[in-house]
Parts: sequence; structure tokens; C-alpha cells
Amino acid sequence: MERSIGRIAIGAVVAFLLQIVAAPNIAVAGAQPNFALAYVLVVAIVRPDEAGNVMPFFLGLACDLMGTGPVGAEAFLFTLASFGASRAFMVLDNDTLFMPLAIFSAATLLVELSYGCLLMLLGLQASFADAFMYRVLPCSLFTIVVGLVLYPILMRLLRVGQMTRGAGIPVIR
Repeated sequence: MERSIGRIAIGAVVAFLLQIVAAPNIAVAGAQPNFALAYVLVVAIVRPDEAGNVMPFFLGLACDLMGTGPVGAEAFLFTLASFGASRAFMVLDNDTLFMPLAIFSAATLLVELSYGCLLMLLGLQASFADAFMYRVLPCSLFTIVVGLVLYPILMRLLRVGQMTRGAGIPVIR
């Protein structure tokens, strides 16, 4: 258990560094992936029984302090999304690859949509349609692609030596 907590903490630092260093450099038309959000959600899905609220809160707070948005918004949204994704996965898990990816995609879209709505409430001069089409949707899709790459890696790193139901590896059916 201590080893997995250490791995999760190291992964959070790596995700934060990727968010600072890599995300601005791979932005496409102003849309950039949210490595921190992808990491928080994948950890919540891979380890739903141990997904706490401390790591998502501090990772979101660190992203808030490095960004230009309101401080505390991403910390709150990451914590809610982590809790919701872990509980949804615990209820809906059917040992297929579809459920983790569906939960991850829905949570990513909800977090980005909530953050966009919050920015509009705080004075961002944009219509809902513009915010959705030019910020929420592209950033969500970019983050989902990052999650598709991150999921198998974290499945391997965080499930090592852990007893799971069935085979423990989702399959495509």
C-alpha cells in the first residue's frame, strides 16, 4: 500500500510538470490537454477503493496557482471528479474496457464544462456556444486522448501485485 501511495505521489508530480512544461507546447488552436485532470481521473478509476481527496485537491490547487483562473476552482472540480469517478467505477465496473473509458470521458467533459461555466460566471466575455466550441470541447477531447494513453500505463504500474476480481485486466467485448 505504501508503495502505491508513493507511486501515486510521484505520478502527480510528473503530471503537474507535464502540465506546466508540455501542455503549452503541444496546444492546438489554443486548446491544450489537462494532464493533471487526466491523471486524477485515471487514478480514481484504476484504484477506486483507495482514491482519496487529498491528491486531487492539492494537484488542482497547484494547477490553480500556476494558471490564470480563480484559485480553488480546479481543486474543487478535481476533488469532485475524483470522488464521482471512483464511485461510478465501483458501481458500474463490469471488467470491460468500455466502462473506465466512458466514465473517464464523461468526467472530463463535466469538469471542463463546469470550469468554463465558472469562468463565464466570473466575467469571461464569451457566449456559452463559443466557450463550449472553442474551449470546453477541444480541451476535453485533448484530455481524453491523454487519458487513453495514460490508462494502460497506470493500470500496469498501480495494479502490480494487487488481488483483483476476475482477471483484473479489462477486455474488449
